[in-house]
Amino acid sequence: TGSSYKIIFGTGTSLTIEPSE
Repeated sequence: TGSSYKIIFGTGTSLTIEPSE
């Protein structure tokens, strides 16, 4: 889809997701 979003886990830990579609 070309969009991206960030998942934030508690104490400042984050995961940035960037789908290739």
